Amino acid sequence: METDELLTPFILLTIAFSVAFTKSLQEIERSIQEFPNKLFTLLTHPNFIITIFSIAFLGIIFLTNIRHKSRKDYKKWEPEKEEIVKELLQKKVDELDYEDNFDEDINEIDEEDEEDEEGDIDGEEAFEPIPIGTYRRSVSIKVDSNKRYFHKKNITKHEVKYLLNEDYQIKKYKNLLNGKMEDFLLQPRHNESFTHLFLTHNISEFLEKNGIETQLFITKKPDIVFEVQGKKFAIEIETGSIFSKISRMKEKLKVLENYDKWFFVVTDRNKVKKYKKYGDAVDKRYVRSRLDKLVKLAKKAQK
Repeated sequence: METDELLTPFILLTIAFSVAFTKSLQEIERSIQEFPNKLFTLLTHPNFIITIFSIAFLGIIFLTNIRHKSRKDYKKWEPEKEEIVKELLQKKVDELDYEDNFDEDINEIDEEDEEDEEGDIDGEEAFEPIPIGTYRRSVSIKVDSNKRYFHKKNITKHEVKYLLNEDYQIKKYKNLLNGKMEDFLLQPRHNESFTHLFLTHNISEFLEKNGIETQLFITKKPDIVFEVQGKKFAIEIETGSIFSKISRMKEKLKVLENYDKWFFVVTDRNKVKKYKKYGDAVDKRYVRSRLDKLVKLAKKAQK
């Protein structure tokens, strides 16, 4: 009896807990089933949509303001940055000029001391140091960047730097004037080779130095045109590319017919024979002897 009395409350308590727990599970299950509907209702509710759009609009305005401010600050800083860079570059140039001029002035002083020892300068005169301010000088650029052809040895190092900044390149060729290999600063046209540019100007320079006035052309006319003993001469500098289109050769030959004498200067020794089929042609290695003959004719006509 006592055992039955103890089990009865326990059983009742268990039943109560089971009912309560089952009810809670049913409510949780019902909530889970209703959640998609409630979420959809929330997302499609006008107030929710207005709130989302408002937040997005405010975010766009905020980002736009930040970007505008950044651009404004950058534009304000950019001139200052350019000015600082210019000052640094100028300072570097001034330092280089100072060093160059300092070395030049020291050399001049050494030369004066040597002259003084030899008695060329009055030994009683006291040496006065050159003021520091006189070491600095302005850089003078006297070359025309449109010329496209310069002897490196004939221009200053500042002019060399200037031309290199103007897309010139340093190339080594044998100078017809002295037969020596030298450095030249060249800037060919977009459809011209360095060798074609060099030979055109170097041949012209050689003839001019020997009293034969020349004309250079970049059109359909010959590369170099001049007169000797009243006859019109023409020289064409050829690299061999003309054979890619024979019609171009025919056009060129038709133009050359207007001159009393003419010849090809061929840059590729392997193509000289091919050019000789169309007219007088000389290898670039032997063009000096051909030019010497023209100079002799010109001098003979002047006598």
